[in-house]
Amino acid sequence: MRTTLLAVLTMLLAVSALPFLSNDAVAVQARSSNTVLVEYAGNGETVEIVGEWDWSAPISMSENNGVWSADIALEEGLYCYKFIVDGTYVFDPANPERSYCGDYENSLLRVRNQSRPTYSAALNGDALHVKYHPGTSGAAHDGTPAALNGAIWVAEDSEWVYDLSELADGKHTLLIEGADMTGNPADDLLVPFWRGEDADFVWEDALIYMVMTDRFVNGNFTNDGIATGAAQGADWQGGDFEGVTSMIESNYFADLGVNALWLTPFNTAANGTGKAADGVHDVSAFHGYWPIEARGVDPRLGSPEDLQAMVQAAHASGIRVMMDFVVNHVHEDHEYYDAHPDWFNTGCICGQVGCDWTEHRLDCQFTSYMPDVNWKNRNASEQFIADALWWMETFDLDGARIDAVKHVENLAVSNLVAQINERFETVGTDVYLKGETAMGWSGHSLEDNQAQYGAINAYMGPEGLDGQADFVLYHAVVDNVFVSGNENYQHLDYWTNRSQDQYTPGSLMVPYVGSHDVPRFTSRADTGTNDAYNQWAEDGLPGQPGDVSAYHAALQAYGWLLTTPGAPLLYYGDEYGEYGGADPDNRHMYRNESDWNEHEFSLFANISELGQLRHDSVALRQGAYSTRLAMPNLLAYNMSTEDQTMTVVLNRGGPTQLLDFQSNDTLRFGSASLEAGTLSVPAHSVTVIELDALVTSEPTSNQSNNSSGTDNNTLVLGCTDSTATNYDANATQDDGSCTYPPQPVFGCTNATAINYNDQATHDDGTCQYNTEPVDPCGDVLCDACPEGWITLPAEEGACCPGCQEPVGTNQTAGNETTTNNTGTKICEGCCGESWEIPEDEICAVPGCLACGPTDLIETESALIVRTVLGGVVVALVLFLLVKGRRPPSHATELMGENSDQHHENFS
Repeated sequence: MRTTLLAVLTMLLAVSALPFLSNDAVAVQARSSNTVLVEYAGNGETVEIVGEWDWSAPISMSENNGVWSADIALEEGLYCYKFIVDGTYVFDPANPERSYCGDYENSLLRVRNQSRPTYSAALNGDALHVKYHPGTSGAAHDGTPAALNGAIWVAEDSEWVYDLSELADGKHTLLIEGADMTGNPADDLLVPFWRGEDADFVWEDALIYMVMTDRFVNGNFTNDGIATGAAQGADWQGGDFEGVTSMIESNYFADLGVNALWLTPFNTAANGTGKAADGVHDVSAFHGYWPIEARGVDPRLGSPEDLQAMVQAAHASGIRVMMDFVVNHVHEDHEYYDAHPDWFNTGCICGQVGCDWTEHRLDCQFTSYMPDVNWKNRNASEQFIADALWWMETFDLDGARIDAVKHVENLAVSNLVAQINERFETVGTDVYLKGETAMGWSGHSLEDNQAQYGAINAYMGPEGLDGQADFVLYHAVVDNVFVSGNENYQHLDYWTNRSQDQYTPGSLMVPYVGSHDVPRFTSRADTGTNDAYNQWAEDGLPGQPGDVSAYHAALQAYGWLLTTPGAPLLYYGDEYGEYGGADPDNRHMYRNESDWNEHEFSLFANISELGQLRHDSVALRQGAYSTRLAMPNLLAYNMSTEDQTMTVVLNRGGPTQLLDFQSNDTLRFGSASLEAGTLSVPAHSVTVIELDALVTSEPTSNQSNNSSGTDNNTLVLGCTDSTATNYDANATQDDGSCTYPPQPVFGCTNATAINYNDQATHDDGTCQYNTEPVDPCGDVLCDACPEGWITLPAEEGACCPGCQEPVGTNQTAGNETTTNNTGTKICEGCCGESWEIPEDEICAVPGCLACGPTDLIETESALIVRTVLGGVVVALVLFLLVKGRRPPSHATELMGENSDQHHENFS
């Protein structure tokens, strides 16, 4: 009996504790493992290691050929540690990961459970080799991992060999899971790789297209966000993952030469609004940088399945996908801020008096409703990294853009990079991690700009980010050269060269002309206006430029961007010259071609052709930059690899000529002409020449009759104007055959409209239609009044007449009785019940259940059962109290251990 009572009480306690359980990630519970070997390679007379396992007891390390080592018995978990070299505490130079213990930064040691087996993998041509490493028990693997079904087991090498030759082209990601013969699960291994021609991709080949998802294309109107009352241009507008997928499948990106997409954050974003930086205007979270869920997909962008379908469509088209990770802050409604306020800094607002953006870069808040993440807190650090890994793995992503890098601890970057690389680069597939360290340009002196370059370089390198946005180059040239013309093309050439020699070797920078943080390029280049930096409707916002000069400037800027080193960035809409002022006006909804003017059509055609040329040219993608000629309004430079050299000529002045070209040099882009070694370039032009190109063509009649033995194949006649419909990229001399597409004619294209224009080729939304008055009651059928009732005229706004019951006839209808004597009537209820109401009111019709004793009996039975059960529970509790009995001591200890575990999970 006592055992039964204890079991009942234990279940009651367990059920009552359920609401307090948490899904928060916490440190792994320690389990037994063997010793861990720690090594230090360096000079020193004595080397010791000290760590979180016991700070008061340094462990001496032994030296062998310059490598110091020590075996330390540690349980599975995370540990701060440092080496003591000749009495000086130093970080582990071979370990990029760091962690704070108290106020001190240390190296971070991750100790795994060594009793668990592991895998490693390598790609060798069409074969994937997956090696099995047993745990400390030495037990063999139990069968073949499901992901390697069909692979051959090579016992002498303890590995499976998996034939990949039958796999389709595109991306594949294998999750290797299994266990040993004792049932001990292995640490799983993720193996992402590409097949087909896209397997040769390197990130130097990338042309990155930034998508602000809510402002791109609305592919599903049913998931549009509810209006929040935000200021004009600052509310949700309906773009979603399905819209991006539709553009992928239409080959829009392929036609631009785009092979990488960077999308704004996917996380569930805040509802409602917050104040903009001016403290006046309300703005919504449409941009995604106010997350409230760590692993939730915002339903206004689509479902998780929509996101997966978008990534799969991109991979099928050879396009890599990058997610934007917000690591500096969350929104105040975020689940972590509610549950773990100690994970966040409380500080001043960045930019306010006494709160400099640089001096307080690690603890200031962007706004009062955006708590700042404290990456010194190890629980916070580990959780945010785990969330990033979850997004990368769950949606099979290929890279990431890290937001606001300089506002987080350096360890946020180093630890995140280390964990992503370890998880996703298992067989050499490169994950590109791009940072945002917003800096400026400090004038013409290279020395004065060392702080700018240094701040960006601080986060890059072999164990850091792969690259960053090239802020110095942007601020040096985009507005100074292309927009205002204040600086010439010699200035452009100088700072383009500096981006080749001032950044950390091996870094892949991202040059750009436009972004989501600055007014649109064409609005800034629109001469004669001064509204490009306005951001609110009452200020007067920029309109569509009508002056071709803005588009000339854009062609020069993007001609430069797409033919210089790096992984260039196209901000959505810039490919056709989208206009707009400061944020949020620079985030218009993408406009399709039916809304473009002739200048936008022309710019799009040129940028598309340049993007395709870059995609097809190894020199433009991976070549080294070298200056050929730099003049105030003319710049010629080479992009060169071992296999190809391209000369690019930017001309923002009048028509001119360049000499010293050779017979096999071939025009690849532009409307210039090349004849007898002289390149004639028109005004406001971009020209690309392939040097010493291998040109083949059908011989002309003159060529076929040539018996002198001279080589006439270098003369290729054709249309050399890239804007023509019959443009011939191989033609070296124009033959006057160019034909051009008709200019778009805007008007109403709907034949049923009264202003239908049969000459229009693009609908401009002006269609008008004849309308006739519609009788709102034309399709309404009215019921007749009951026999003997009075028919009343229809009330105003109603279609059907009213009905009135006759008074004073002693009639009964349904459950009512009318009397003449009292002016009242009796309404009948359930089971003999009745009531009296005024005779001009209508009796309510009750919903009655069956009458009789059955319901009562059932009700009384239920009450008796509940009473008896309650009495039993009370009696059990009183029995224990009266007897004063307690669970045995070992049971108390067990309950205490469970309680501690619950507390650990909750915190």
